[in-house]
Amino acid sequence: MQRSITYPFYIKAGMLFIIYLIYESLSNIYLSLPPLFGVLFFYFIRSLDKQDISLLLLVVALLLVYEADKGYLFLSSLVYFSFVYKFVLPRLEQSIECKRCLHFIYILLAYIGFWLFSLLLQQVLWFEFSTIDWHVVWYIFFEFLLVGLL
Repeated sequence: MQRSITYPFYIKAGMLFIIYLIYESLSNIYLSLPPLFGVLFFYFIRSLDKQDISLLLLVVALLLVYEADKGYLFLSSLVYFSFVYKFVLPRLEQSIECKRCLHFIYILLAYIGFWLFSLLLQQVLWFEFSTIDWHVVWYIFFEFLLVGLL
């Protein structure tokens, strides 16, 4: 009798991390490639709802890559996602029952909300202002379609 691989999730997670690292560097070069920030927020919510620590650690690692690549403060996206998950999403889920509408709001909260959050942090800590451009509309639309497939 032959035994299968013991930890296939960690092998897949390592490969996904490497692929995301390459993809994130390509998204800096080609602006039409979305950085998948909304998808990371969706998986952050999913991992906390299912209490899957392995998926949560993978999402945190991918968020750290995103922050380092885009020049945001260390762990700022994790703080923002935790705040939104704890205080904003329960109210939204009580009032909105449409799953697709919630997915669209997740993507909007990920991009627009995090930009506002980083703007607030930049005001408090006296950093340079980050700008938002028209590519974000494309990112929101594309990632909404992508999350709809998940």
